[in-house]
Amino acid sequence: MPLLPLRIYEPNIIHNPTTWMGIWTPHGWRVHEKRWGRAQRLTVKLSGDGKTTFFPGALCDLETGRVEWQDDLHLKDDPYTDAGIYPSDPRVEYPVGRPRWAVSHTLLCYPYADHTLYTHEYTWDMTHGHLQTHFRKHVEIEEAVTDDHEGLTVRVANTPISRTVEGNTHYPLQNSAVRGVWIEPDKSGPNLYARRIIQRIIMHNGVYAIAPLTPVVQCHGLYEITADEARDTTMFDPDTGKCLNPDRLRDEWMIPIDEPKIAMLRFPTRPVSSRVYENEIGMLSKNFGEIDAKQLNLLEERIGTSLEMGRVGYALDNAVDSDDKGYRGYDCTFDLNNDGVIDEQDRAILATHLGRRVRYNLYLDAYFGGDWLTTSINIGNAEHQPGTPALADYEYGGGYDADSGTIRLLDTPGPGQRVFVEYHHDVPAEAGEDNIVVHLYRENA
Repeated sequence: MPLLPLRIYEPNIIHNPTTWMGIWTPHGWRVHEKRWGRAQRLTVKLSGDGKTTFFPGALCDLETGRVEWQDDLHLKDDPYTDAGIYPSDPRVEYPVGRPRWAVSHTLLCYPYADHTLYTHEYTWDMTHGHLQTHFRKHVEIEEAVTDDHEGLTVRVANTPISRTVEGNTHYPLQNSAVRGVWIEPDKSGPNLYARRIIQRIIMHNGVYAIAPLTPVVQCHGLYEITADEARDTTMFDPDTGKCLNPDRLRDEWMIPIDEPKIAMLRFPTRPVSSRVYENEIGMLSKNFGEIDAKQLNLLEERIGTSLEMGRVGYALDNAVDSDDKGYRGYDCTFDLNNDGVIDEQDRAILATHLGRRVRYNLYLDAYFGGDWLTTSINIGNAEHQPGTPALADYEYGGGYDADSGTIRLLDTPGPGQRVFVEYHHDVPAEAGEDNIVVHLYRENA
């Protein structure tokens, strides 16, 4: 496996994110000032054959043979790009009929909001017009056997295990592609691959944090804590930041580690002037709230909805501006038992917590990557200065070798033991006529 270059983060978000776009890649930050305009959407159809992942010249204009479209143009009137949050780079629709890919506020309603796994399943060549696909296939359960030596690895049948696509670059950063390894086929009992940790961290800027333990498999919560709380050596290991007293964290600090989603409430904000944003932004006005009938009503409105890839968040209505209201239909915030359906079981769980006072979970409407976490609101300051303490509740995995399909376990049932694995791997498109649809954008004069 090739070595990754040293990952160097931008020292700060130094550009106004409402007018500048920035995505990190192994080659540095891809940054451009948002260029607003109008465009004609062009549709190209490709045919899979069950083997091909590289389509040379697929994005070139049929008449001129050149790349005639833009990937840095932002379109407020195009529902595919969330009102211009993301630029109009090519959109590849596979399988055909999935109404929307997981960009931005669509991704936020996925149970695993892994930006590096779901946002793009392809990369493209702006110079030659080539398209390279990395379509993901989800294996919900596969029987495998631990190695005969220590039992700390297991090999799956399908390779490569999915890695990161970010900023139009595919590279071997591990992500949440491997969800877990269990002894039982119903995934009951301990997850031998992933481990949950509650840990004091330091924010990299107002909304991003670098995860100390990777690859990140899931994030359950991010909470604002005070500087005095962060220095509490009876609560946190001074070296690792690991929580030493979860019961006190729950009972005294009112962080619901037993049910993190109940604290995903619409938190109150106050206006704060920001030099970076060149405007006023909302900052958290208080840290605590109460589970009340309003939250229960929001859940009840969604009873009967279930996860449908590409039809959640903004994608449900191809609409925008749901941030302050939440999203219609399935929203993982209200799926308290994490089974992909919002139902009476979720209602019953929430009802038992009515009246409970909690610290706001700022992972509401946020997402994560292979080695980073985010919040949905600036923590600490409006200028994205680093160093603010926070509390992270997340899961990390043992890691994997994508090409060989070898998964490293954190716990073992012993050598040569049967286990069950959930993971994602990359596949070519199945054989079929015009079963890959590519949307391109040509700017209108």
